[in-house]
Amino acid sequence: MEISHFLRARPWASVLALLIPLLAAGGAYYVLKDQPPRYTATATVSVPGNDANSASRVGLFVADFAELATSGPVLNEVAAGTGESRTELEENVVVARIGQSSLFTVAYTGEGRTVVEPVVRGVITSTFNNLVQVSDSDAELKAAQGAYDAAVAARTAYQDQIGTLQPDRDYTDLSARIRGLQITPVFGSAARIAELSAQRDALVPEIRQMEVLDQAVQAAASQRDQAAQDAASVQRAAAEAQSASTIQDLVVVADSTLAPILQGVGVAAVAGLLVGLTLLLVTHRVHRRRSPAAFVPRRRIPTAPVPATEVGPARVEDTTASSDVARSDEDEDVSPDPAVDAAAGGATASRQKVVSGARNSD
Repeated sequence: MEISHFLRARPWASVLALLIPLLAAGGAYYVLKDQPPRYTATATVSVPGNDANSASRVGLFVADFAELATSGPVLNEVAAGTGESRTELEENVVVARIGQSSLFTVAYTGEGRTVVEPVVRGVITSTFNNLVQVSDSDAELKAAQGAYDAAVAARTAYQDQIGTLQPDRDYTDLSARIRGLQITPVFGSAARIAELSAQRDALVPEIRQMEVLDQAVQAAASQRDQAAQDAASVQRAAAEAQSASTIQDLVVVADSTLAPILQGVGVAAVAGLLVGLTLLLVTHRVHRRRSPAAFVPRRRIPTAPVPATEVGPARVEDTTASSDVARSDEDEDVSPDPAVDAAAGGATASRQKVVSGARNSD
């Protein structure tokens, strides 16, 4: 069936099927034309510090930055600071490297010019803070300073306990006095030497304990100095990350409203067209089911007339058999195939021969 004939046969259904896409497209346009405009804030950021000197390190830095910028801690912090929802941030925050350079962009699309810019700045600040780990370096420095203070306090307490600040110097003084008495002995010098030797020997464990405490203080001081250097380096990296040279450019532009409107209208029109075609097919099937079936006449096989014969048992039987065969042949549909027609003609000739044979026998 041709399309034109199909449409002319069902004018109302065709008109309705064509109106559905137009109505769907018009409805989509009416809804989308009043949508508020969306804005996109895009910041161009440079990789800070020594990471910008190597292409591979730049790639790793941007990959880490992009992963961290869309992570839970950063998005939760930005959502709390700007009022944007976590879902909107997850869907619209985009980090992309600019070619093979040491620059990358951080973009966010949302409703309101005054909203998108704070979101981009918040994402950059929070990501750099978590990436550079300023808080961790400060905590390490604080822990190292606490360990040093504890080591110094332990040494001071032991010095107060033994009553001297430098037992090794006391040991040296007692050794010098013992040598003097040995060089120039006097009355009672032997007893004095024994007394001084006992005092000197008592200083040996104190000297060893002081050596242990001094080593602990020195180790704690070394760890504190290293932590201080690391913290200073992290602070410099954080300062570079937040400097004006790191965020080189930040622009806010209004997105075109034509593209989403055209997209929405196109989708609605295609959906309406599918609904209209479905309606046409349904009406066509319903019409076919309700229309009566066409009558096709059956083709009958012509039968030769059987000549009248006298009444007798054998003749009556033959006539009955012939009429039964003719009746059964009339009840059957015959194909227009020539082979079937030839077979039917042969059967008729056979019946005639049988009748003739019976007549001759009588």
